[in-house]
Amino acid sequence: MTTYHARFTEGPVGRHVLSMAGTSALGLLAVFLVDILTLMYVSMLDDQSLLAAVGLGKTLMFINSAFSSGLVIGAGALLSERIGRHASRALSRLTSHMLIMALVLAGMIVLLEALFAQSLARWFGGDLAVYQNARLYLWTVVPSSILIAATQMCVQMLRAQGQVKRALVVLLTGAGTLAVADPLFIFGFDMGLEGAAVSCLVSATAALILGLVWVKRHIGMSMQIHVRLLALHTGRTLRVALPAMLGNLAMPVGITYLMVVMAGVGTSALAGMAVVDRILQFGYCVFFALPGALVPVIAQNLGAGRDDRVKAIVVFTRRCVVLYGMALWLCLALAGPWIADHFHLVDAGRALFMAFCQVGAGLWIVFGLDFVAQSMFLTMNRAWWVPVFGWVRGTLGTLPFVYVGVRFFGGSGAVIGMWTGNALVALAAIVTASVVSRRFFARREQALHQH
Repeated sequence: MTTYHARFTEGPVGRHVLSMAGTSALGLLAVFLVDILTLMYVSMLDDQSLLAAVGLGKTLMFINSAFSSGLVIGAGALLSERIGRHASRALSRLTSHMLIMALVLAGMIVLLEALFAQSLARWFGGDLAVYQNARLYLWTVVPSSILIAATQMCVQMLRAQGQVKRALVVLLTGAGTLAVADPLFIFGFDMGLEGAAVSCLVSATAALILGLVWVKRHIGMSMQIHVRLLALHTGRTLRVALPAMLGNLAMPVGITYLMVVMAGVGTSALAGMAVVDRILQFGYCVFFALPGALVPVIAQNLGAGRDDRVKAIVVFTRRCVVLYGMALWLCLALAGPWIADHFHLVDAGRALFMAFCQVGAGLWIVFGLDFVAQSMFLTMNRAWWVPVFGWVRGTLGTLPFVYVGVRFFGGSGAVIGMWTGNALVALAAIVTASVVSRRFFARREQALHQH
């Protein structure tokens, strides 16, 4: 039976925020863990060219994900707002159109990647063996991005309806299937790298099937395509999705420059950076999940006219970010030396990691608040602030700070420099979001009095 109950407009706001953020973070964590397992299995084949192929495949899939996740957030905002207004008549058409958007966008990106895959593989590998391994792997694994994009859309639609546990189960189904299929196809069927690609395709298919079944059952899905409505829905979704996409694409700019600088410092610094990246993935996955988790909750309440609840959601989330960030900072400051010893970090790598534990972790509290600000921009008709601050962060907030940091303080100075510059931009975004929200609510209150 299809239901259209606006779950986020009732009950404690804290429960909804914690449920959405927690399940979203668990889904991200499962994906991170399985990615590491895949790399581990492929490394057991004892061929560096195979790892190079996996690295290229992951890069291409990341590009697709950067676009798809922006579209998913925009679609989730529109659907949540409709549910909040109890506009249930056309939801089945809207869900179908959103799935079409995801499939078309991901398909277009995969097509472009396929056209340039040969050149990219040659640049990445440099010899014929690497190219051949990459080609066989890429032609199987990269098209799975299309299925993954549709699955992400299903997950966000379930979240928009308040079906957070089912959304998590869809993600865990994909991750669990991949965890089982990887060793089966790679070693059991002796398929090697091709087995890793096939297992990715199988897991994406399993997750998508479950996602489609539950979207149809709990939200509805129309089998008819209405061209005019599709164009209308696409235009409204892109108002939020396009800025989100451009904001996602800004991140690799600063990271690429940092990695080039770190490569010049030495392998020890790169090892320290690799450990920091693992800590960020696992410790701060809650922060990374915030925009996708908060947007449906805020949008549904805005659609229902519950501005008081939206304000409470923002305040509660900010407090949670600060408390969680402080607790994790304290844990890293205390456990930092032990973690560095465990990963055998020495010299520049150890200095870099300890700088992160003592200083960088504190700056990441500001980044968590910045993710809340992004959610506010995306739901309060100011979505273009997301790419503006994103590109400022990736350029002016990174390049000069990394340059000065590495020149005076080495590898640890480069990383702390980047985070310092990023934190300054994040503070500007947080202040701007507060101003935007006050004006947004003032306009809504004025419009209500006029009616």
